[in-house]
Amino acid sequence: MRFYLSLIFLLSLVFKSYTPVGAKGTPNILWITFEDTSPHFIYDNAAAITPNMDRLGAEGIRFNHFFSTATICSPSRSAIITGLHATSMGTGNHRSNIELPDYIKGFPYYLRSEGYYTSNNVKTDYNIRNEKKFVKEAWNESSKTAHWRKRTDKNQPFFSVFNLNSSHASRTFVWPTQKYEKEILAHLPEELRTNPALIEMPPFYKDSPEMRTHMERIYNCINYTDYQIGQILAELEADGLKEETIVFVFSDHGQAMPRGKGNGLNLGHRVPFYVYIPKQYEKAFKHLRKNADQRVGSFEDLGPTVLSLAGAKVPDHMEGSNFLAPKYDKEMFYGAKDGADDARDITREVSDGRFLYSRVYNPILPEMQFKNYTGRAEIYQTMRKDLYQKNLNVVQENIFIQERPVEFLFDLKNDPWEINNLAHKPEYQKQLKKMRAFCQEQILETRDLQFIPYGEMIRISEETGLTPFEFKRNESLYPLKSILPVAALSGKGEAVIPAQLKALQHQENLVRYWALFGLRNQKGALHQHLNTFKSILQNDPASFNKIEVATIILQYEEYPAAMEVLEQYALSDNLFDRWHAVRNMEDYLEDQEALIPLYQKVLETMPKKKGLNQKLKNVHFDVYESASGALYQIEQKRLL
Repeated sequence: MRFYLSLIFLLSLVFKSYTPVGAKGTPNILWITFEDTSPHFIYDNAAAITPNMDRLGAEGIRFNHFFSTATICSPSRSAIITGLHATSMGTGNHRSNIELPDYIKGFPYYLRSEGYYTSNNVKTDYNIRNEKKFVKEAWNESSKTAHWRKRTDKNQPFFSVFNLNSSHASRTFVWPTQKYEKEILAHLPEELRTNPALIEMPPFYKDSPEMRTHMERIYNCINYTDYQIGQILAELEADGLKEETIVFVFSDHGQAMPRGKGNGLNLGHRVPFYVYIPKQYEKAFKHLRKNADQRVGSFEDLGPTVLSLAGAKVPDHMEGSNFLAPKYDKEMFYGAKDGADDARDITREVSDGRFLYSRVYNPILPEMQFKNYTGRAEIYQTMRKDLYQKNLNVVQENIFIQERPVEFLFDLKNDPWEINNLAHKPEYQKQLKKMRAFCQEQILETRDLQFIPYGEMIRISEETGLTPFEFKRNESLYPLKSILPVAALSGKGEAVIPAQLKALQHQENLVRYWALFGLRNQKGALHQHLNTFKSILQNDPASFNKIEVATIILQYEEYPAAMEVLEQYALSDNLFDRWHAVRNMEDYLEDQEALIPLYQKVLETMPKKKGLNQKLKNVHFDVYESASGALYQIEQKRLL
């Protein structure tokens, strides 16, 4: 239920008592978003030097339980701009190219209809097809110079967004040290540089001088971001607009660090979040002072909240609510991890702020899955060297090598770094069952689209002429009610093998896919069923199922026909099949040295990116990064 009407009524009482802002008596709204940061690195942290955010927390409201619905940039931003979960639109994979129905607009479009001037400086990254049209409809200006100062009528209310990238993963650990020092450190005043001795090292990192240097860099990027936030706020004050403008400051998802961004954990989802409300509007928001610490918000709420502040109608298709409203009552957020760069995974998360629950569908993979973009960074080189040289303790080692449990439950108050999984403890079963049930409800209620392989989602869309958001409610096109019981078996151990084998007889390709997906996680327990899989290899019509079953067979024995299938699809003209096959080889087959010639051939036969259909460019990147990353990992193991 949305509560924007009650808030509009309260705001109207305030506006009758004070001089209106702009022609319609509506507030200006300023957003400052920054990249890849968890509240762990700002809130009450002696190592952080963030005076501007600290001041916002003191003068405004600091929310402690606000979450990105995704754990990486583009799915997160697609949720922000639409008021919908990325998984509801099919944009859950990082850098997808998903078409939306024409009636789904970026929410600033509706602000423009209410007379607002909308500006975006400058990042979009909305993860959708036809983004140029989408951006043009949403913003009066979206550019490197976009600013509220460029509106021609100074009485016109504005919604201005500034996106700061100084805390992005590229800056915090991917760039070579020399580039970081030139682009970030050289611009950061000495008094704003973190003392590495004050850093609380996460227990999953080795506390060594090298790792403290890496962590110092992360903090300095955040400190510099705060410095930039101060510059924007100073412009607002210089223009005499501070007391006429509601200010939001927040990160687009969790921390850019190994085991943070891109992982289905609190470290991937939870964000620092501040709201400054000018004194003339405080009466309408005094309820927030009492319960801000208890409120659980997430990114699908942002669009409805801003529209409500502006007095605009919230479109019926939006899934979020006005989280500033007096009777806002969200108890838990629902989030997801899907494809992150070239890596593929699927987890689903819910949190009430105190506990975080994560359902892991692919537990055979460890938490630290290799991504070619970040995996070559110096911090990873340090960590892998310590791993291979046996310099890590069990906790530090396990994030690289241990299979994950099917469910995580963390007590975030007492275990902020998410080390102690409580899912198996009897005293937490009531909490576990409550969060598990809510997670399943959300999957069905939102018709979570990411249970479809990316290439199959595109195929269905093109075949039917419907966007994923449109076809998802058609059970004959997307049999989610049949898929979920089979997907729920994944990771449950040998006891569910008979049910998974039975599901292989289902008429729906996607149901069989999830049976195979789960069976692929049955490491070492399927020898007696190999003839069944060899029959499927010959007869299943779906390419994604052939790739899965070939992978299963090769986990147990050398079987030329299975290797021929993987090679066929790894060199296919269909780039979705290429990515699926190459990534399966990289993630699940042990003898990587034997695959070197095939990885090299994949790279040699890649189609030219120039002239490639736009919808395929991101998949082209994923194929290239997967094959390159596999070769890089083989070389690193040789060297170390």
